[in-house]
Amino acid sequence: MNLKLHSQLLIAAFLLLNLQGFGASLKEKKDTSNTQKILAQLDSIRQKLQPTAVPCKPLSTPLVFPKVIGIGSILSTRASHHVVFGDYIYLTIDSVAALQALTDSITGLKKDSLGDLILYINGNAMRDIVVQNIDREEHELIFHLDRHSQYLMKFYPEFPYLWSTIPVSISAGYKSGVIIPVDPAAGSIYLEYVSRWSMINSFIFILSILVSFIVLAATTNLIRIGNDDSPFSLALTQLSFWSIVIASSFIYIWIVTEELPPITGSTLILLSVSALTTGGSRLVDIRNKTKKDLMLSSDSFLEDILKDELGYSVHRAQMFMWTVILGVIFVTSVIRFQQIPQLDESLLALMGISSGAYVGLKTMENKKGSEPKAPKKKEAVTSTATENQ
Repeated sequence: MNLKLHSQLLIAAFLLLNLQGFGASLKEKKDTSNTQKILAQLDSIRQKLQPTAVPCKPLSTPLVFPKVIGIGSILSTRASHHVVFGDYIYLTIDSVAALQALTDSITGLKKDSLGDLILYINGNAMRDIVVQNIDREEHELIFHLDRHSQYLMKFYPEFPYLWSTIPVSISAGYKSGVIIPVDPAAGSIYLEYVSRWSMINSFIFILSILVSFIVLAATTNLIRIGNDDSPFSLALTQLSFWSIVIASSFIYIWIVTEELPPITGSTLILLSVSALTTGGSRLVDIRNKTKKDLMLSSDSFLEDILKDELGYSVHRAQMFMWTVILGVIFVTSVIRFQQIPQLDESLLALMGISSGAYVGLKTMENKKGSEPKAPKKKEAVTSTATENQ
């Protein structure tokens, strides 16, 4: 009896376990079916929302990248493949149509889009050097190597001498950084700061002026106090010095750059101080010097301008020294930068003080010089009286 009951319980437990597993499998199948239905609905919604892809049409005219096939200066007198600061240069393009298409694609079909082209030197954008003209018949872009360009002047330290040349690569491009490639057949380009021949011509012209002035100064009373054999005047020498320096600088810049340089305020001040110094000095000479003093003969140039009646004078030496120093600074700046310099206000004030000190102390020169002459007259009178006795 117990064995039979025990068997019935085992059979009931087995049936319960089978029923539980069958229910779980049915639930799992049901969940899987629901998930598949949800994914199918999402896929149908996604296909409805996604636009139908339109196949790309091939371009009727493919974009061709232009090339620079020639570079040079517009001036026929320049050597082949040589360009100089201040020149107008040309860049020959193989296809202006390709350049226009490239420019339109970069600028977005903007009106006069080719006007956005700028010059590139050694891969550096010259942002203030834009295209000046476009010759569509000759396929040429014209640029001006403006000496006042702050980007172009960055190449100045690379010149060991003013007449040196440096090899560069020149092309055109856009401010965005896109550069038109250069055909290797275009050859190398050599950049010059100033033309060697223009420097030689300017120096010859200035040298002729200096020689003419020296001859006139030595043979006439151009910078003398009185007649042709009288002593040289320091004030007239200073005025002549600054006149020649400023005129020579003006001529040098004009020949080298082919531009008339503007006259700066410091130039006018230098000439004004020299003219006032000369005027003050002549007034002192007229007031204190006698006709006999004006008839004195010259010893030498340096002695005449550095000495007074008592010997070498400090106020004359300091004026001569500062005039030479400022003259060297002025000429050096002109040669280096091809422009009339604007000197510092302190240097101009120093020039004025130096010249004023010279004129002020010059008023005492003749008074001091007249003192030792009185005893000589007394000695002459005494000796005459002795002879008569």
